[in-house]
Amino acid sequence: MSDQTDFKDEDLNEKFKILFDEDNEAKKWNEGLLIKSLILFPIIIFIIGLFILNRPANIADLLFVLLYPAALILTGLIILFVTRSNL
Repeated sequence: MSDQTDFKDEDLNEKFKILFDEDNEAKKWNEGLLIKSLILFPIIIFIIGLFILNRPANIADLLFVLLYPAALILTGLIILFVTRSNL
């Protein structure tokens, strides 16, 4: 930590130079395809299983299937933000 520069004493241009000089490698689109496929695969399976193999009978079933996971995700995000704000 002693080798890091103190950002409080530097002006904005010097801060930009320091940030751009650091090793900021951006990955190409084809790097990390395994991770991207692991993220997209469950979504694709869910869509195929829901809309092609097991079609909902009415609009209420469809709304329940779509809103229930969204409500769970929203609840998880609320819990995350509440716990992070207390830190």
